[in-house]
Amino acid sequence: MTAAHWPTLDDIREGAKRIEGVVTHTPMVPSFGLSGARDAEVRIKLETTQPTRAFKVRGAANVILSHDSIDPGKGVVAYSTGNHGRAVAYLASTLGIPATVCMSHNTTADKQESLRTMGATVRLVGESQDEAAELARNLEDRGALLVDPINDPITTAGQGTIGLEIVEDWPEVDTVVVPVSGGALMAGIAQAVKSLSPRTRVVGVSMDRGAAMYESLQAGHPVAVPEVESLADSLQGGITLENHHSFEMVRDLVDDVVLVTEEEIGVAMAEAVIEERLVLEGAGATPIAALINRDRDLFGARVALVATGAMVDNLTLTRLVDLHGEQVARVLGRRP
Repeated sequence: MTAAHWPTLDDIREGAKRIEGVVTHTPMVPSFGLSGARDAEVRIKLETTQPTRAFKVRGAANVILSHDSIDPGKGVVAYSTGNHGRAVAYLASTLGIPATVCMSHNTTADKQESLRTMGATVRLVGESQDEAAELARNLEDRGALLVDPINDPITTAGQGTIGLEIVEDWPEVDTVVVPVSGGALMAGIAQAVKSLSPRTRVVGVSMDRGAAMYESLQAGHPVAVPEVESLADSLQGGITLENHHSFEMVRDLVDDVVLVTEEEIGVAMAEAVIEERLVLEGAGATPIAALINRDRDLFGARVALVATGAMVDNLTLTRLVDLHGEQVARVLGRRP
């Protein structure tokens, strides 16, 4: 896919109109602790306030609502590590059509059960997101509408509505920091931000283990990476070797992609609870981790962090708060 076939700013604006009333124009709230610690104005974009507690509903809604007719017997199908599947299941339930979500056996039991609770059929296959994607495409061939989280420009345009909101709500923003996995979120936000404010930097962030987009950018083409257990499990999975869309957009539009460690993610999740009073899953906390641990010059004076999702179990979150409370105090310049 060439730039001529990427979703445009007009496509993103059209998507915003299409999904209005189905998704939330999410707030961007100041973080006084992070602002003071990094000598910058820091605001957090709360995609955790979406109906499914994650940003994925934007892209899924844009795809599903762009189709006038969906086979009521076949419904919709998706492949997912969790949040995209929840978005598809939620929208299918509101439309009264069936949803099937294909997942690898590596996805956690609580994420599988949450989808079943929402009325979706869960199909488990293999050990990777790529295998789940292959199964979903097979079901598409049998008549279901595939809601692709990575390689569909309509999905990307839906995710790009986040960038649209950020720049419209805060035109002075210097840098937007975004978790990156398959790349549709990163690509859509970058397209919106760069179209509206070319001077604004867009920085992607991923975990330092199994970061498929980062490794693909380093190689210069899509590559497969093994999925490794991580607090940022929503960022697991490949970008698909036949990726013809999100890889090129991220490569050409994004200013930098940085990696964060498991400990840095854990501290960021604890900071979100202790200081921001926010529940963030590991993926959603990676922008905080990057801001805390990477050179301030990377971000500038006005920084928007996209908090992408809130799907984390209570035991994990409690453990991280207990483990990293003192580190959070030090990061914020306070006595433990």
